[in-house]
Amino acid sequence: ADTNVRPGLWTYQASFALGPIPMQDVGSQCIDPVMAGTSYDALLNDINANCEVTSSSYQTDGYPFKMRCAGGPDGELSGRLTVNGDQAQLNATGWTGTTEENVPVILSASASRVATTCQ
Repeated sequence: ADTNVRPGLWTYQASFALGPIPMQDVGSQCIDPVMAGTSYDALLNDINANCEVTSSSYQTDGYPFKMRCAGGPDGELSGRLTVNGDQAQLNATGWTGTTEENVPVILSASASRVATTCQ
């Protein structure tokens, strides 16, 4: 499905945990009209070249997905992305490492469009 992400400057906040280790990230991303018109799968696949969405569906209450990563680091995530106007939320859980020895992963991120252009 095509995204309903609006072009412009977006800021984001992410909190995640790899096992017992909490981490945070904040930043901004320019979403140009081409990127805004691509699919959610393509946007999620761009996060890491070693990761690929293996299942997904577009629903009225969000975009549930499953992602698998191989080639370093390996892992799997199951989550949901919701985009409503100028707000987005992503929540996912999974693991990283190897299938024999894996570390739990918990991810929560939110984003807001703060400007209609990136200038």
